Amino acid sequence: MDSLTQKRVLSLSLSLLILLTLSLVPLKSRAIDVAINGVDSSDIRENITLFIKQLDLPVSEFDVDDFENKATNKAQKAIQAFGYYNADIDVMPVQYAKNGDFTLTLNITLKQITVVNRVILQADFMRSSNEQTQNMPQKLLSVIEQVRAMQGKPLNHDLYESLKGQLSTFALLYGYFDFKFLLHKLIILPNANGSASEATVHWLFNLGERYRFGDVEFLQETRGETIAKNVKPFTKGAFFDQSKIGQYSIDLASTGYFDNAIARANASRSVDKMVPIELILQPKPKDSYQLGLGFSTDTKARISFDWRRPWVNLEGHSLGANVYLSNPRKALSLEYRVPKANPLNDFLNYRISLKRTDENQTQSDNVSFEVLRQWGAEQDNDWDKIGFVKVEQESFIQGLQDKRTTRLVMPGFTYNRTRKDGDIFVNWGDRQQITVQGASESVLSDIDFLKVMAKTKWIRQFDKHRFTLRADAGAIATSDFTRVPSTQRFFAGGDQSIRGFGYNEVSEFEMVEIDGKLEKELVGGKYLAVASAEYAYRVAEKWRAAVFIDAGSANSKFASDISTGVGVGAQWLSPIGDVQVYVARGESSFERSWRLHVIIGPGL
Repeated sequence: MDSLTQKRVLSLSLSLLILLTLSLVPLKSRAIDVAINGVDSSDIRENITLFIKQLDLPVSEFDVDDFENKATNKAQKAIQAFGYYNADIDVMPVQYAKNGDFTLTLNITLKQITVVNRVILQADFMRSSNEQTQNMPQKLLSVIEQVRAMQGKPLNHDLYESLKGQLSTFALLYGYFDFKFLLHKLIILPNANGSASEATVHWLFNLGERYRFGDVEFLQETRGETIAKNVKPFTKGAFFDQSKIGQYSIDLASTGYFDNAIARANASRSVDKMVPIELILQPKPKDSYQLGLGFSTDTKARISFDWRRPWVNLEGHSLGANVYLSNPRKALSLEYRVPKANPLNDFLNYRISLKRTDENQTQSDNVSFEVLRQWGAEQDNDWDKIGFVKVEQESFIQGLQDKRTTRLVMPGFTYNRTRKDGDIFVNWGDRQQITVQGASESVLSDIDFLKVMAKTKWIRQFDKHRFTLRADAGAIATSDFTRVPSTQRFFAGGDQSIRGFGYNEVSEFEMVEIDGKLEKELVGGKYLAVASAEYAYRVAEKWRAAVFIDAGSANSKFASDISTGVGVGAQWLSPIGDVQVYVARGESSFERSWRLHVIIGPGL
């Protein structure tokens, strides 16, 4: 080999060595940008990008080709999730930026979407009598119908996977503990001529026999056994439903007798398809205490203290006391409760109360004894029914009237219902209450007395718009209105009545001359009529702006001499609940006033 040839070989070897060395130097790529052409759907583009960004970035020139091939495969899978199995994908050469980042460009032609041309469902209940189908929960039937409905429609992988998961989940939730998915296939048949691919859904499964509720078993504490059995939302032998087990735990905790209560189904111990329900109960201690603080424009600061002894005996009799203190009102009550069929809302109450009121022109001392029987609602939309007999004696001074004392023995009843979608924040809800009570001179009362009171409130929210409607109405018939206790008469005005006026400042009144000046003497009304409409708009995540109008009266004639309140407000959705601040203009035949109202607490 001559010297010239040697030089050329040496130069070529050196060049190859330099090229090899440079190719082994790691790329400085820090990020990848995926550019997609030919796809209009943002969902498909986002899915392609998500799949590709799961890949490890190339570290050298030798890794780029492999990366592009893997990116093509990832893009195909991302597109197939939306039913496109014939898509063409052309990967353009990677474009590098000076900072080490690079761009991967994909030119995509989706072609026609895959269509489900056949759905094959095979299950044991399809081969048996109609009885098994008749007892099948609606949610399971709905899943099966949705699978059948896929036939003739574009393939939706997300829907397919969702329905497959729902079938297994609902089978267990509704007591098909022998459920087996023997076969679940999604078969794709691509068409070479460019027409839509065809898909076949083939499921083979056995539900088995639906299990039923068995006996309730107490694993630890047996105290409260009667209460626990009365609260349970199912009967032995009824078809199993896991949601009722969850509700059972909630109801047990809501009775107030247990610090902790867990209900669970143990299917592994089933006998003859009957599932035992195991209970773990932790009764509350001998005594419990609760302190409450609040504020409103009507009452200013208020404080309450509750004491309760939930276990007077093993039958669940309970004893409690409550102290309530605010500037206008003070109250002390002692209560003895006897649970009945359902301790949650079915009980007998004995209550002794002492109340003192000193507000506006009302001074009152009231002592009462009450026997109350509540038959609670069995369904969410049913009414609570309460019957009571109340014996009260009230000494009162109303306005400038002389001090009077009246005794009333009042039987009565109350129907009420509350429906809502939450406890702290209520976006949908309503409540209604009707109370009728009366007394007679012939039955240990000082006067004949009949009082009817009805209240309703509605909250409805649509997106950012919230509407609140409220109405109160009442009437009193009596042989001597001057002896009707102040706390039984009707007054209006305040945060929850006619805003723009102080608490109970609106009522029937008389003008009396005192020291040469005419003074307004409130006497209370025989009739009450109040209505309110409020609109609020959410201006930020935790804030609403509101406008309202209130109107009503408390007079000797129904809906006469109407007072109105209009205003604006702000509502803050705070961690402790709604905080509402309103500025209101009150107007009546006697006065015009401005008032600030602050309300903290649930809206319903």
